Amino acid sequence: MKRILKFAVIAIMAAPLSTFAQIDERPYIMQNSTCEQKVTPDELFVSITINEKDNKGKKSVEQLQQAMIKALETLGINVEEALSLNYMGSEITYSTFKRSITPRTSATYMLKLGSASTMQRVIAALEAEGITNIQLMRTNYTKENEIYKELAAKAMKSAKEEAANLAEAIGQSIGPALTISSNKYSSGNAQPRLYKARNTMLMAEESADLAAESGPQIEIGKITYTVNVNVKFLLNE
Repeated sequence: MKRILKFAVIAIMAAPLSTFAQIDERPYIMQNSTCEQKVTPDELFVSITINEKDNKGKKSVEQLQQAMIKALETLGINVEEALSLNYMGSEITYSTFKRSITPRTSATYMLKLGSASTMQRVIAALEAEGITNIQLMRTNYTKENEIYKELAAKAMKSAKEEAANLAEAIGQSIGPALTISSNKYSSGNAQPRLYKARNTMLMAEESADLAAESGPQIEIGKITYTVNVNVKFLLNE
């Protein structure tokens, strides 16, 4: 009796494996498709460092900060929303031949902008105030999810069309998709870049708009979004 039950259990366990083997043995066609799109970033994150050393201590960090905020507001930037303080620190310089101790203070801010043209104007305005340590840290595209959805749909349609064309060439047709795998990624994000002052003395005498127009134009690299799909279609006879 025990042997009969044992054989019955083995038969039941083997049944799904047999069914799976039959499904796996069905004829299929595998198709791979990749779609990509380049977009211009709509968010630029710029690091601005204020350091008393940059102007030989002629202006304090507080004075430079006020000048920075005024310059940004003049350009129509909402400082409360776009500007944040990342770090504030100080270092003390000791002189062997002097009894005095000279403190040097610095502060680093992160500014979020919407375009390269705005960044161009910001750099010109800040350089005119003696603030030259400006660095593009990263870029972003706010509609990233929408881009991925569109590219995935295009890649799937392309895979299906190509699979159908190949099957038709041998007098067959494709059925439903048996398996679908995909991956997505982006590349071309901006690397940190340091922008030096072109001519602070000259720019101080000019308006921010004129300085921005006369200086070299800043171009932000586009972000490339890519979606790759691998689809297994049933191949009908």
